[in-house]
Amino acid sequence: MRVVIKKPMGTIIFDLDGTISDPATGITRSINHALAKLGYEVHPETALHRFIGPSLHVAFTELTGRSDAEFLARGVEAYRERYILIGYKENVIYPGVKDALGRLREMGYTLCIATSKRPDIACKVIEFLGLWDYFQQIQGCDVQVSKASLLAKMLEDESLRRPMIMIGDRDNDFNAAFEAGITSVAVRWGYGNEAEYRLASASVSDPNELVDVISQLMASPHGGK
Repeated sequence: MRVVIKKPMGTIIFDLDGTISDPATGITRSINHALAKLGYEVHPETALHRFIGPSLHVAFTELTGRSDAEFLARGVEAYRERYILIGYKENVIYPGVKDALGRLREMGYTLCIATSKRPDIACKVIEFLGLWDYFQQIQGCDVQVSKASLLAKMLEDESLRRPMIMIGDRDNDFNAAFEAGITSVAVRWGYGNEAEYRLASASVSDPNELVDVISQLMASPHGGK
């Protein structure tokens, strides 16, 4: 009698910026566009890399010293003037990521996006990158919803298979996964640092390695949750 061992399958939730694609040009230039329109000094693009991942409110609060809701809303609106027209087209998919997504899908995993971007903007990026058919869901936080809340909502979605693993590059990804009670994997090709990577359950340096680590975590009794 042949014994068939079923592979453990579940849902892999990807961050977008710094994980699927390099968004630096579009984000930093759009932040500077907004700063200039608001009457503030623009910054070297590399100095703005630390704002890739967190909410736009974080960026404009730190860069201007203001946190009043009306001002931050103006900043986000000015940012999106450029980003929705030009910035999203400045995304570049990381080498090897598309192949990794294809392998994961062929293995039977459900793939989703959970990003701090507004959902419709995230969809524009995914469509531009030619990745629309890879993902069952594309979920976004915008500036009013935390990523942890977004993951909690996805955990309640009965159409998404368990266990789940969050893939990201910044501390907000790993903290959100911890709060939601799911495993996380840090990708080192994004915009995080060593202190942030240590918050994740595991880390990888290459998309090919990502597939193997996901498989190992899913097979572990205490891996994906």
